[in-house]
Amino acid sequence: MAGACSLLKRPLDGIAYIEKGISYLERTDHKASAADGYNNLAVNLISIGQWDRGQEALERALSLATEVNENYVQTPQILDSLGELRMLRGDLAEAKSYLDRALTLASERGNKWNEGQVLRTFSRYYLATSQAADALTTAKNALELANKIGDRQAICESRLLLAEAFLECHETAECSANLQGLAELITDSPADLLVAGEAQRVNGLLEMTRSDADSAAQHFGRSVSIFDLLGDRYRAARAHYELGRAYGSGQPERAAEQLALAANTFRELGARLDLEKAETAAQALEHGAAPVKQTTSALSQLLTIRLAEAVASRALLLRELAAVIHQETNARRVVILEPAEEERQHVVVAHGCDSKEAAGLADEFASLETDGGRERFTKKRDTAIITLRPSDALPATLLVSPKEKLQLPGGLALDPLLRVVELGMDVCALRSRSQSGHRAQEANSLGGSSLMPGFIHSSPAMTRLVEEVHKIRSSDVTVLVTGESGTGKELVARAIHALSTRRDKVFVPFNCTAVPKELTEGYLFGYRRGAFTGAIKDSDGVIRTAAGGTLFLDEIGDLSIDVQPKLLRFLQEGEIQPLGEQRPMKVDVRIIAATNTDLEEMVTQSRFREDLYYRLNIIRLRVPPLRERRSEIPTIVNYYLNHYSAKFGRRDIQMTPQAVDLLMVGDWPGNVRQLCNEVQRIVARTEDGTLITPELLSPELRLMKTVSAPGTVTPIGTAAGGASFTVPLQNTTLAEALSEVERKMIAEALRKHRGNISRAARELGLTRRGLYLKLDRYEMSASA
Repeated sequence: MAGACSLLKRPLDGIAYIEKGISYLERTDHKASAADGYNNLAVNLISIGQWDRGQEALERALSLATEVNENYVQTPQILDSLGELRMLRGDLAEAKSYLDRALTLASERGNKWNEGQVLRTFSRYYLATSQAADALTTAKNALELANKIGDRQAICESRLLLAEAFLECHETAECSANLQGLAELITDSPADLLVAGEAQRVNGLLEMTRSDADSAAQHFGRSVSIFDLLGDRYRAARAHYELGRAYGSGQPERAAEQLALAANTFRELGARLDLEKAETAAQALEHGAAPVKQTTSALSQLLTIRLAEAVASRALLLRELAAVIHQETNARRVVILEPAEEERQHVVVAHGCDSKEAAGLADEFASLETDGGRERFTKKRDTAIITLRPSDALPATLLVSPKEKLQLPGGLALDPLLRVVELGMDVCALRSRSQSGHRAQEANSLGGSSLMPGFIHSSPAMTRLVEEVHKIRSSDVTVLVTGESGTGKELVARAIHALSTRRDKVFVPFNCTAVPKELTEGYLFGYRRGAFTGAIKDSDGVIRTAAGGTLFLDEIGDLSIDVQPKLLRFLQEGEIQPLGEQRPMKVDVRIIAATNTDLEEMVTQSRFREDLYYRLNIIRLRVPPLRERRSEIPTIVNYYLNHYSAKFGRRDIQMTPQAVDLLMVGDWPGNVRQLCNEVQRIVARTEDGTLITPELLSPELRLMKTVSAPGTVTPIGTAAGGASFTVPLQNTTLAEALSEVERKMIAEALRKHRGNISRAARELGLTRRGLYLKLDRYEMSASA
């Protein structure tokens, strides 16, 4: 679990898992495993800058390893970690002592992996102590060993050290060749981010030797973004230090800022040697040369390349954009937001303010519903609002202040860089979907990432609906959404709005049954003060409130017949006449209507205007009821289990397959809303670690029995060519009967296809993995 958290860039969660594991191991005699746990804990603590705790963990690991065996196999790793930490603190003599012991033990035991790891740390030690020739020799040995054992990660790290050692030996051509070779090995995987960040730093050092401080600054800036993303405080501070040096000759104020950031972190960590270098560089700024003017063409090219190469992940790309704006403009604060659940905004990255201030900005921005509200926000906060609109990924919003400082050097245009980022966001989204394949499609269904959070689709019916939504995303055509109550018609309407060109404007929902019929006209079209008794002030009405955006008219079938002509005129001419006004006015609003009634039948009964019906029914989308997409119930349940567990502060809530099966066979007259309420009720009443069984479901669900007469036997035919079997129903619950049906259908499909898993799964409407899981659950084999 800690390893998974590391890949997900959640180091604190990973540390919590390791500590939990250690707490179990400490209560047993598994000292060797506990020693490994403490060593892993230390590595994670050191990476996030908790060096004191890391050292304590390493000392405990070494103590336990010694108790196990003086020559315990993992002791070289522990000694290597202690040596590296001592080196970072500047205790060089102690560092070398630990590394000597580690290398001796690893060599004696013939553990090539441990030996290679210690050699790489030794190479870093020699670089830190300005012993370039020794660093070069050691890096070559480490690379040779890594190639022998075929460890790709070790090869990458060794290549990187070799490049830096060549640079320290003034062999720039060899350095460049190794960096190019490394670039071919590094992937966009999160596991390679650390090496990628270090590679950017060494590339920057190479550019500095070529007197190209501008290119060097972009490499160092990229390194800062990567290590900030990883939460690696020491490496981020080292990149800040190099960035300060790159700015030194041309931009002394920015140089001083970067060096101060580096020095503060080095001071907090206790990195004595690095702190001395940062303070010396800061003092040298006072006697530096006059600033050098940077050409706009060169800067434009460097920034474009920097952003184009930051597509390892969406998070890194957005961090790079924020860093570029913060570093290359005079903006004091840069915050990037992206949509979250429940119409909130999530802070991706913030420069120039702390997390609390950034969260406050996000909440304030999320509450803005009109253009006027945004205008007041920009004036009050002196903030520019820029929206990134990729064509196939979630949008993002930049908040930059002060807004007049949003200018790149030399009047360089910002728009081309924003287009590069939008393309990069699409690339990240496309790669994410293609890498995870079918499972990613299911995961997207859980989170609805293709449309919006909570929009779940995996069945053919819902997939067709989503395809239709995508087809009309560039059009302002009126849409009529039909479906039973609780199917999610408003969610579909919000998805249409979110994908449309109006997505940055307001979305206003209005339920036609929510107000008395005699007040509907005033609520829709607005009124002037004094237009009728009780009209004590002007009201815009919901249509004008939605100006520029989308108005969702829910339960349109219940709209008063007297108001329908006015709505028809608005749909035809785009104009309204509020009560009390003498002349009509134009309003630009897109209409999405929804109903759970049969409008055609209402037209025949003269309860709904035929001309209005045809005006609304230009594009019709039907949301299928839950009983027509039962295959989505497990994904819906899983989504809301996670959602409500987070909302109510529950942990490790799971549901048994038998409980899910019961949910899948329910009629659900209230559709998704009813299922959502059922899951919410269950989670609210459970404790941490609960396994939800059929007994915890609502009484009307868990006590469901078949309606056949006692003792009867019902024949059940398979969908695969007419074979039939019987299931006894006397004293049998629905869950038991369903399990028996599944067993018999699986056995019949496997018999028919002679144990071919792929064909049997296809016939049963399952994935190969889904069929294997059911075989495991029922303890069946493919030859059954």
